[in-house]
Amino acid sequence: MKDLLSILRDAPGSIRLEVSGEDLLAFSKSLIDRAKEELATQVAEARKERYLTKEQVKELCGICDATLWHWNRKGYLKAVKVGNKVRYRTSDIQRILGERDGK
Repeated sequence: MKDLLSILRDAPGSIRLEVSGEDLLAFSKSLIDRAKEELATQVAEARKERYLTKEQVKELCGICDATLWHWNRKGYLKAVKVGNKVRYRTSDIQRILGERDGK
């Protein structure tokens, strides 16, 4: 049988399928395997990521508490909870600094 995922992707609208239990199990296993791979990639990237404190971010960006609060509120620089602490991704800081340099 053709791969169910490709059938679903290629279908322009509603479709009806008749599949065997074996095909359905294989399909669910392929979805689970794909989700595991994506999650493993995200976890690996998160482990590589460094997180900075509020004070470090303010010093690097040359901003005050109010600006940092506004940036977080507007989604320009989102805070991340690590346990019960608030941190900021180094990659986000680099993006902001890059945008500033580009102007």
